[in-house]
Amino acid sequence: MYQVGDWVVYGIHGVCRVIGTEKQLVNRKRTLYLVLEPLTQAESRFYLPADNPTALAKLKAVLTKEELSLLIDSDEAHKDCWIQEENRRKQYYRELISSGDRIALMQMVATLYRYKADQQAAGRKFHQADDNFLRDAERLLTSEIALVMEMSPENARNFLREHLQRT
Repeated sequence: MYQVGDWVVYGIHGVCRVIGTEKQLVNRKRTLYLVLEPLTQAESRFYLPADNPTALAKLKAVLTKEELSLLIDSDEAHKDCWIQEENRRKQYYRELISSGDRIALMQMVATLYRYKADQQAAGRKFHQADDNFLRDAERLLTSEIALVMEMSPENARNFLREHLQRT
């Protein structure tokens, strides 16, 4: 189980710090909760039941610098995951965002960077839904990169782009 002070990635909410535990009475039963504070929203709190494997499965330990470097430079992170059919692509990308799977998110970001560049080179517009997915995935990844690599969010976004825009 995670300890107070640990940094974690919590699903679509991104990087959070475990700030404590709290027992609450729910349905006449005392339940222990992990209390999480999002890195980018210090006024928010998330309460996860410590005895709920489904809720805890949404937590992942923050990567180390070495793990992040290996992951972002891996061939797997650059694998194409483009789906031509728009509705299937939206559904797939929606699932990727909520999964918090970093390698899948990096694949999606790298794919969308390539597709966006291709669209711009051809003088066509980049679809708004794809742009929204790209922004959401970048946000999730850059919050962790900024923390791990000790850089500003903007520098983390540039770091992500530099590593994933290679061909």
